[in-house]
Amino acid sequence: MSIELAPEQARSFAPEVSHFPLGSRVFLTHLTGKPEAMQVEAALRIREKGYIAVPHLGARNFKTEKDFVDLVAAHSRNGITEALFLGGNPALFPGPMSESAQLLAHPVLRDSTIRTAFVAGYPEGHPNIGDADLADALRRKLEICDDRSIDARVVSQFAFDGAAMGAWARGLHEQYPGLPVHVGLAGVTSLAKLVKFAMMCGVGPSIAALKRSASGLFNVIADRNPADVIEAMSTSYPQPVGPLHLHFFPFGGWEKTLAWYSEHRGARRLRPGD
Repeated sequence: MSIELAPEQARSFAPEVSHFPLGSRVFLTHLTGKPEAMQVEAALRIREKGYIAVPHLGARNFKTEKDFVDLVAAHSRNGITEALFLGGNPALFPGPMSESAQLLAHPVLRDSTIRTAFVAGYPEGHPNIGDADLADALRRKLEICDDRSIDARVVSQFAFDGAAMGAWARGLHEQYPGLPVHVGLAGVTSLAKLVKFAMMCGVGPSIAALKRSASGLFNVIADRNPADVIEAMSTSYPQPVGPLHLHFFPFGGWEKTLAWYSEHRGARRLRPGD
């Protein structure tokens, strides 16, 4: 299990060990307009608290190649060993680097402490990239990692169609045996917030299913948890043939999501790290 935070949340992040074991992964966002020094400080803080910090490195956010080199160097000085490499939209962000493959292939990584690279996955496809191009891009990124002896993992955007997510994870495991797949889930929050963030993140195909499952005023205003998504995913892919993990986007707050999952895990008799 892993969770995603904004860098400014790192200072107050202090979950109960029974909810979020030490050694778990904490992803840290990299957003346009936010000081990169804030992410560097947050990653170090998360590491010192006993978790694995996984900073996002978004190609779209680097105005120069030196900005990328400097950020990797700063994380390396702090002993950060993992990162999520993201691309960008060249039409909107015409920087010197526009896709994650360029970051992964950059020579600065050879001398860095980063030895595990996460790359993005899209269970429902991408609104601006065709399926064939997505598959080719993933293949290239995995090859780059293999050539550079970097451990590769895939972490997905969140979605609400558990059956489709299970089928997507199964497909990756069949094509790339042993590849760790981390499936993105929206944490506990209201339907209104879920729809808002889904629209912002381009998660379109399963929004209709989400709305259909929340008929009635109470269901619209009440907090929703991803139990139904997890159940549908488990039914679709009951016996994973490769490493399969859950990754939470806690739009309603990390406390609420981790407390809910601890109860859910207990009811299903899962281990704390599952």
